[in-house]
Amino acid sequence: MIDLVIFDMDGVLVDSEWLMARIWSEQLGAYDVDIPPHTLIERFAGVTDKSMADVIAAETGKDLHRDILNRIRFEARARLGEELEALDGAHALLTALQFACCVCSNSAPDRIRQSLIATGLDGFFTHDRLFSAAQVARPKPAPDLHLHAAERLSVAPARAVVIEDSATGVTAARAAGMRVIGFTGATHIGDGHAEKLTEAGAESICPHMSEIPAHLARLG
Repeated sequence: MIDLVIFDMDGVLVDSEWLMARIWSEQLGAYDVDIPPHTLIERFAGVTDKSMADVIAAETGKDLHRDILNRIRFEARARLGEELEALDGAHALLTALQFACCVCSNSAPDRIRQSLIATGLDGFFTHDRLFSAAQVARPKPAPDLHLHAAERLSVAPARAVVIEDSATGVTAARAAGMRVIGFTGATHIGDGHAEKLTEAGAESICPHMSEIPAHLARLG
């Protein structure tokens, strides 16, 4: 039985990974750090902005911590409303979905809300069904966020199914004792990504939102 479907946001509900990678690459250039967007996606898809800043600062020796996250947040606020789109089929899926659902994202709470509003998905999730890594001690790939959501919604982890596009997110969900569908329909997904999700623990791979109900039916 399935009592809850947990959606990651970036790269699952909204096609944000390329946009955010471009913003990061542009802002890092101000510190003379040259990392192209595709490299940022390959290395950091699914992790928090702070974790990215910590790793890049350690590797480059640049003092990014005081300013880079504020610059990223400012630029994201300015561009998400104009450039962000929902994944094809997301509105239709959420309209027809027969299960309770929520969002578990490593993004900050304000970015979650802005992204859902910008893409018209905000009406599908009440405030108490939006969960951010800012609410727990450890972000994905730790299981804390998924377990927090399950506890708040009174759902046993084994009765939740998670939709994730990153190995980071799949690892977190599996560590929480949840089943996972790997999603590969976002524009940032490259060759071999489905295999990475399967290796991390995804039970099935879904290339388009329209196919998720069939995957849920098989798992349920």
